[in-house]
Order: sequence, then C-alpha cells, then structure tokens
Amino acid sequence: MSEAETTPAATGFAGLPRWLRIGLIAAATAVLLLIAAVIIRIVLQTPVIPTGATSAEKLVPGACLLEPGDADSYTVVPCSVPHQQQIIAKVDLAFPGVPYTADESLAVYAKETCLRLVEYRLYLPDDIVKSDYTAAAIAAPTLDEYDAGDTETLCAVLDDPDRPDKGGDSEDLTRDLYRPIPE
Repeated sequence: MSEAETTPAATGFAGLPRWLRIGLIAAATAVLLLIAAVIIRIVLQTPVIPTGATSAEKLVPGACLLEPGDADSYTVVPCSVPHQQQIIAKVDLAFPGVPYTADESLAVYAKETCLRLVEYRLYLPDDIVKSDYTAAAIAAPTLDEYDAGDTETLCAVLDDPDRPDKGGDSEDLTRDLYRPIPE
C-alpha cells in the first residue's frame, strides 16, 4: 500500500477530537434539561381554573367571569371567550391601626386597593393601556365578616365602562390579562 491510499480524514462531528464530542453532547444535554425544567415550572405555576357556575368564595386569580358586577356566583369561562371581568388578585384588607366603622368604608377601601393594582399594572401585562380598564372589588367582606377574621377581597379587571367605544358600548374582554407575580 502506498502513502496515497491512506484512509481519508473524518470530517464533521466524527472529525472532532473525542473530548470535544463528549463536551458538546454534555452541553446539549444540559441545555435540553434546562428547557425541560423551565417548561415544567411554567406548567406547574399555571393555575387550573374550573369553568362553569362558581360561587364567589371559590373564585381564584385568573378566572374569567361572564357576569359583570359583584354577585354571589359567577359563570367562569375560558379567557378566550368574551367575558365581562377577570379576577387578578386576592387582597388582604387588614391594615393595622385602622378601625373600620361601616361596610361602606370597607367597600371603598377594597375598590381603591383594586384600582391601584390596575394603576400600577400589578398582575397585568405591561402593554395594556391603563385608561382602557378599571377595577372592581368582588366579595369584599362586610364589617361583621371583617371583625370575624375574613379580611380578604378579590380584585377584578374589566373594560372601563366610562370609556365606551365609538359605538357607545364597552367591549367584553377577549384575552387573558392575568399575570401572576412570581413567588
């Protein structure tokens, strides 16, 4: 055999030194595991929200509600379906040193707290136009309930009815506006 008839040099991945091939495989495996971990974390943090008739006490942040206003029960629908409001947070109204004296004062404080969530876009996408939305407190406690230890209310975001579209109607929401704050 002459020197010209030697085996051709390997090209591509097979032509790389063994230590480099092992390193590339290890790096690719690490990247795939990292992607899988991120996907699993996102799936586990996404709340499971049952649809259908739901009492106000069982509503959770992220629930899209067919009915407007404050009621005892709601129809929860997928957020892709036009809906009137969406629960974005459960807020504790307990404020040390502030004695509430009437149901109205609790209701006003609950609404103002929820309005601050929309104002600062907490639990909401950064790209929303704040003036197009408003907030409402749902299932705010009465003074008796507050004194008994029930100090939480739900905050909902809704299309601002004071800013109707050109046709004169406020549109229903048609997308998921809830963005959980990472813990």
